[in-house]
Amino acid sequence: MKRPYAKHDNGRTFWEIALLLTVAWAGLAQAAEIIDAILATVDTEVILHSDVMQEIAPFVADLRLSAATPEEFQRKLDERLSQALDQAIENKILLRQALLAGIDVEDATVEERIETIRRRYPSNEAFLAELEKAGETMSDFRERMRKQMLAISMGMRKRREFERGVVVSEVDVTRYYDEHQDEFARPERVRLRRIFLAVSDEAQRIEVRARLEELVDQLASGSDFAELARAHSEGPEAENGGMVGWVGRGDLVEDLEKAAFGLSEGGVSDVVETTYGFHLLKVEERRAAGTPSLDEVRTETEPKLRAAQADERYRKWIAELRKRSQVRLFL
Repeated sequence: MKRPYAKHDNGRTFWEIALLLTVAWAGLAQAAEIIDAILATVDTEVILHSDVMQEIAPFVADLRLSAATPEEFQRKLDERLSQALDQAIENKILLRQALLAGIDVEDATVEERIETIRRRYPSNEAFLAELEKAGETMSDFRERMRKQMLAISMGMRKRREFERGVVVSEVDVTRYYDEHQDEFARPERVRLRRIFLAVSDEAQRIEVRARLEELVDQLASGSDFAELARAHSEGPEAENGGMVGWVGRGDLVEDLEKAAFGLSEGGVSDVVETTYGFHLLKVEERRAAGTPSLDEVRTETEPKLRAAQADERYRKWIAELRKRSQVRLFL
């Protein structure tokens, strides 16, 4: 059966019109004829092309940059459009539930959200110009933000409610652990400290290396690695005693990885030279590759299962509300 609004008079599909609209709003075209149309209705509420485009326009430039071909860009754009439409339908349903529940959002909270968005633009004038280009007044935008925040508040309230009602048993945790061994597998890792001296000029290399060799002598005389790192290291982790933290193979450049994984616990490397300067490494702790025991991962597994079960209940709740609503798609 042919659906109303399935094509515009010029024969373009909705997604083709959506692409034109998105391109125009993303600043990728100087001019385009923008024709709004209905994508869906939720009871008496209408979802327009412009509603969906306002949500995805900020992501279009990134989608284009991440796509290797025009076809991949179109596929990613279609996926984003579909997700945005589903979210718009869900938001209409959540907004109605929020109003029925008497949820409200304070004006100050809405203004804070608007200010956060406004700061993404180089100036207030640029922000207002973008609104005008999208065919939206400041009053329209403020009301859209308020409704969006009401929907989000309702969704968060229901998720918390469902999570409080979830009971994760020992059987659930054990079964998940047994069936997801690959998820818990950990690569070989070392907990690393570093002293780093930068080289900004090739002529400095001999001098900088000599300074680090002096620190090696101090370590040999019993000085504390962490204290020397605080006093002398030029790396970002210096104030934390040179503590880099846990690293695995592939996390470091080749020369540093070879030095780090060649050390035993408590061991200190020779001076390692890289393009950026000179390094001393100390391995505080090592962990071999393997799978931790159930007791070791229990505290991270139980909350994950609780959240997953709560999300499943939330999705069922949304699906039931959607079933009871009159949702029509015009695609």
